[in-house]
Amino acid sequence: MVALSAFVLLITIGAISAQIESYKGCYTASIGLTASGTSQDMVNADCVEHCRTQGKAYSATGEGKHCVCLTAADMQNLSPASDSQCDVSCTGKLTEKCGGTDETVTVWSTGQGKRELAAKTTSENLRTTSTQSYKGCYTTSDGALTASGHESSLHMTNQDCAKHCVAQGKAYSATGEGKHCVCLADLQSLSPVSDSQCDVSCTGKVTENCGGVDDIVTVWSTGQGKRLLTLKMLVEAMRDTV
Repeated sequence: MVALSAFVLLITIGAISAQIESYKGCYTASIGLTASGTSQDMVNADCVEHCRTQGKAYSATGEGKHCVCLTAADMQNLSPASDSQCDVSCTGKLTEKCGGTDETVTVWSTGQGKRELAAKTTSENLRTTSTQSYKGCYTTSDGALTASGHESSLHMTNQDCAKHCVAQGKAYSATGEGKHCVCLADLQSLSPVSDSQCDVSCTGKVTENCGGVDDIVTVWSTGQGKRLLTLKMLVEAMRDTV
């Protein structure tokens, strides 16, 4: 039942993540906007996707080729303008507009705010059924923290890393240097060390530690193995009743 509940909740958040972004309108900025990306093949959809990966709620294109990512607070510095002022074609798609000249921008919602709310709700619902558990402090010799698959955040916590690794279907999560997150299928490449070596505070929660320096990591079991086993047993039980 625990696995089924988690499965349903993950399906729900996946459905929310699939929502199509929405057009907000043409705006002018009262302060200078700093582009986070410029492309000779710019389209609004690409800017939206870029800003979504940055965790921002809004994307804005300007002068046909620039992309700016905005938070809800940043939107307070924008003023609605007539759509006719967003009259510069996107460099990657001439049939759509990517803002205007100077500080006139075409704004889209990335849907990120809704995803964050869904993630928060899912986290709260899973808290009582979570099988995550602390495994200890370990050292790795295979350069896991520098691998291309690791994630980094200035708001890292062990819980967020564990949730990320659950979504990746991995049995263990490991945090290091306060800000890195690595997902692991097993602990074969790790060696246990004293908890005192995991002495770097998490960037997102200074009261807990997220590994140490170099290749010292704080490891948690995500409970994914147990969830998969329970789900497998449930499927087999359902098959037997058919």
